[in-house]
Amino acid sequence: ALCKDNIYPGFQMFAKGYGKNNEPLRGYLLTFLIALGFILIAELNVIAPIISNFFLASYALINFSVFHASLAKSPGWRPAFKYYNMWISLVGAILCCIVMFVINWWAALLTYVIVLGLYIYVTYKKPDVNWGSSTQALTYLNALQHSIRLSGVEDHVKNFRPQCLIMTGPPNARPALLHLVHAFTKNVGLMICGHVHMGPRRQAMKELSTDLAKYQRWLIKNKMKAFYAPVHAEDLRDGGQYLMQAAGLGRMRPNTLVVGFKKNWRQTEMRDVETYINLFHDAFDFQYGVVVIRLKEGLDVSHLQGQEELLSSQEKSPCTKDVIVKVDYSKKSETDTSIAFAPSSSEKTHALRKEEDEDGKTPTQPLLKKGRHFPPFFVLSSPLNLADQRLLDSSTQFQKKQGKSNIDVWWLFDDGGLTLLIPYLITTKKKWKDCKIRVFIGGKINRIDHDRRAMATLLSKFRIDFSDIMVLGDINTKPKKENIAAFEEMIEPFRLHEDDKEQDVADKMKEDEPWRITDNELELYKTKTYRQIRLNELLKEHSSTANIIVMSLPVARKGAVSSALYMAWLEALSKDLPPILLVRGNHQSVLTFYS
Repeated sequence: ALCKDNIYPGFQMFAKGYGKNNEPLRGYLLTFLIALGFILIAELNVIAPIISNFFLASYALINFSVFHASLAKSPGWRPAFKYYNMWISLVGAILCCIVMFVINWWAALLTYVIVLGLYIYVTYKKPDVNWGSSTQALTYLNALQHSIRLSGVEDHVKNFRPQCLIMTGPPNARPALLHLVHAFTKNVGLMICGHVHMGPRRQAMKELSTDLAKYQRWLIKNKMKAFYAPVHAEDLRDGGQYLMQAAGLGRMRPNTLVVGFKKNWRQTEMRDVETYINLFHDAFDFQYGVVVIRLKEGLDVSHLQGQEELLSSQEKSPCTKDVIVKVDYSKKSETDTSIAFAPSSSEKTHALRKEEDEDGKTPTQPLLKKGRHFPPFFVLSSPLNLADQRLLDSSTQFQKKQGKSNIDVWWLFDDGGLTLLIPYLITTKKKWKDCKIRVFIGGKINRIDHDRRAMATLLSKFRIDFSDIMVLGDINTKPKKENIAAFEEMIEPFRLHEDDKEQDVADKMKEDEPWRITDNELELYKTKTYRQIRLNELLKEHSSTANIIVMSLPVARKGAVSSALYMAWLEALSKDLPPILLVRGNHQSVLTFYS
């Protein structure tokens, strides 16, 4: 068994079986040679202490293993001995260790060193075998007991943690979204990757069972401290509601919904846009905070990589396998991808080079051209267009160490402090430690100094380090005419123009297409529209060089603002900017003056 599991290098050859009974003749030969080596010492007084210590060590380990299995209360551990007692096993293990020292102290020390070395090696190597060990059972028991104990603890602002439900779909389809959220949840809070399967129930059930194990392994292999949670639903909104209500366990439940910005909202069906917007409203109804993440290049890279084949290649072989990705640009779907594995090095279209990374390691990475580094699973069969090259670059930008730059926080609404807490947590991570926080707030021109001092005092009480505070007195200034014109041009296809139609026709159209923007609505929310356009101008002026921007998310009143107008606000606010997080808490305090 030891040789078959390939736990120690060089021993697998002794596991080869022969004959009908698959007898390990090589193993027998190895055992014979070891025994012969001790016999050849030919001095019983020398052999006895060594042999006795090794036997006592094995008895001690067996007794302790039995005790540990009982301690873990595993249902699979059912001892048949009538007079068995776990504490007698523990006493037996301790006595064996004591007797080892009584017989020969130096042989006992030697035995301990050998056993400890073998244990450390197995722990470090982490062999891909599942023994159903008592350690796993005890880990489960501890997790269960602590979860139950935690469920009886009342929430307190000092113990608030961002526990995020991320609508990722397949986790490897949006790596930038995953890594950015991981930057402020790693070792701090819970992260659950939600995946809504839509379509025929029978097919979806098969996918759920396979995806659950597959993508959880993918997260572990990529060192993501997260859980994968798939559900089947008729549409995205139903699936999101299921996840928000049922995901988590006890106090370890999500309190923040994270979604990527719907970049193609103008080209997709507006029914899907309404579903997307309703997710926000549902999140607020369930007392969730909401975070919308937008990258200029986009988040979805599923059309650039083969998810199934990539995962299977990682599982089958410890070495990196070459994946040829063929991107089909003739289709509009973002998930159409054809991939194949390169069977030999002669078929590679791009050479692999070893480049020194920031940690001093030398991972092998394919290079599309000098200066562009991609994950080791990307070997492209043909040059990508410029947009896909940028998308590929942006998908890995949060996996690298961030240089000296700024995280700009635009705190425009008091939503409980989540907009301030997230950037603080990001800067506590090793990759982001060189980034400084700059805070932008709105104010009046004649009170700029006063507002800056007040904000500095507040941040000091919150114990949040910052490099600068900027008070914007011109935040309510009317935006530039060309930007207003660009916004009006953007929303033109979504307007109802009821004044140009008969009343019956306009009412019927509004009933059938509630997402359309009415003239009255546009006039009623003109000030708010201008504010989003103006904020984008200020963002470009002050934060165009920031690593990331964290900003308060504008919220539309449910049933009062059409989906098209709200998406136009988000588009106008966040376009042509560095990575931006639009954050809105649930108005429960997450920061306190008291530690």
